[in-house]
Amino acid sequence: MHAVTNERGIRIFLSDDIGSEELRGSVFITGFKGFGAAGYIATKYLVYKLEMQRIGMVTVGYMPEFSFRDEYGLAFPFEIFRDPDSNTVVLLNHDIPDAKERSAYAEVVTKWLRDIGVRKEILIGGLDKKFRIGEEELRVLPTSWYREVLSDPIMDKWLLIIGPLALFLMYAELYGIPALTVLPYVEAFRHDPRAAAIAVRKVGGMLGVEIDVSELYEEAKRFEEELEKLAKAVEKEEGKESIYM
Repeated sequence: MHAVTNERGIRIFLSDDIGSEELRGSVFITGFKGFGAAGYIATKYLVYKLEMQRIGMVTVGYMPEFSFRDEYGLAFPFEIFRDPDSNTVVLLNHDIPDAKERSAYAEVVTKWLRDIGVRKEILIGGLDKKFRIGEEELRVLPTSWYREVLSDPIMDKWLLIIGPLALFLMYAELYGIPALTVLPYVEAFRHDPRAAAIAVRKVGGMLGVEIDVSELYEEAKRFEEELEKLAKAVEKEEGKESIYM
């Protein structure tokens, strides 16, 4: 591994056999554990289904103090994966950077993306389902540099994108990178694999790659069945006659 960026406490490490030329013209994708954790679930699923190779990591000043073993070895909180077939780079965020350096994290990564010449960014988040209109599955929000025709409704005025995803979107605008935020409607306060599946389908279409999302829908079904069992158990307990002494 070698550090290609070392700025403001943020360092980007890449495998020794990967240089800027290999990444030029690629599509960059990332997401976080925001509403419904859709961004994180979707990016992790893309890495898994496209059998991406880990090519690097990002370290920060306030490094999260955890690690674990994955199929590729020792995992880091912030990892970079690549699929050469679809010319895609994914930043997989197992955690969210500390509040003190989220802005620096987004800016340093975005400057690196500009310098290597990515073709566009796809940022995956979630939009609370209470804002849904009709049967639409998602909304999008592009930067002014994004020139591709949009087939999905654009996010309404005054609705907020918050957290590191908003920072990535703003820095993409500042550094002149075409970026599109993909916001499936989510169950805001629990993990939502169904919303992640919608995002993955959308991203697959943008990449020209067919991605099977059946596993995400099965996970969503199991999760919803467990919630239904829990609700029935709570309802049963509440229906019992209380006895006071």
